[in-house]
Amino acid sequence: MLEGYNERLFNGKSFRSKLHLARYIWLQKKIDQYKCSTEKILELGCFDGKSIEFLKLPPKHYAGYDANWEGGLDLAEKKWKAFPNYDFNYCAGIADFNPEKGYFDISVCQETLEHLPLADVDTYLYRMAMATNTYTFISVPNERGLVFLGKRIGKMLTQDKNDLEKFTVPELFYASIGKTKKVKRRETGHKGFDHLEMEKNIKKYFDIVETNALPFGAMPVSMNFTVAYVCKRKATL
Repeated sequence: MLEGYNERLFNGKSFRSKLHLARYIWLQKKIDQYKCSTEKILELGCFDGKSIEFLKLPPKHYAGYDANWEGGLDLAEKKWKAFPNYDFNYCAGIADFNPEKGYFDISVCQETLEHLPLADVDTYLYRMAMATNTYTFISVPNERGLVFLGKRIGKMLTQDKNDLEKFTVPELFYASIGKTKKVKRRETGHKGFDHLEMEKNIKKYFDIVETNALPFGAMPVSMNFTVAYVCKRKATL
């Protein structure tokens, strides 16, 4: 059970595996591009600390926060037990996320913001911004337009229908043409999530230095599965 998530998303050479690995490859590429120190890293939504595996130099201190869905923190405890300066923290809500201000060189939040309660997103972003000295790396899924439709069809063909998020026929239509405001947003999931709306939240606390489309960087964001942002804390905070 504890390895189900990794087996499902990252094992083998499937297209799905390449999609999910793309964000880790992007992360290392951008860390190199911006010449970031990785001595002290903060990660929100860390699962088992997989990001660490993609760093050229291991951090001296790593603080990961996660809700332990599918046992990610349990895996991390076993995986990184030889690294006492790696802290994996159970984070069931905003009260559990209190990273030290100004302590971390960089912060990371990949495929996590869409799962946070809408009322708490701003607080998570603010605390992450205040804890980070240089760059924050964020990625979120594209759940709009033809990409949404393609993913939905793929899930219908490969997953148990009881595991699928419920959409009405009109909601499927509106999501497929990018009118996500007409889709009832699921509080902590992908349904109705819109990266363009999330950008507004991000911009309250960060300047977006760069926006990237993954995994097909030469194609526009609208034709990609993931939207990735390189951010810096606003000077006014």
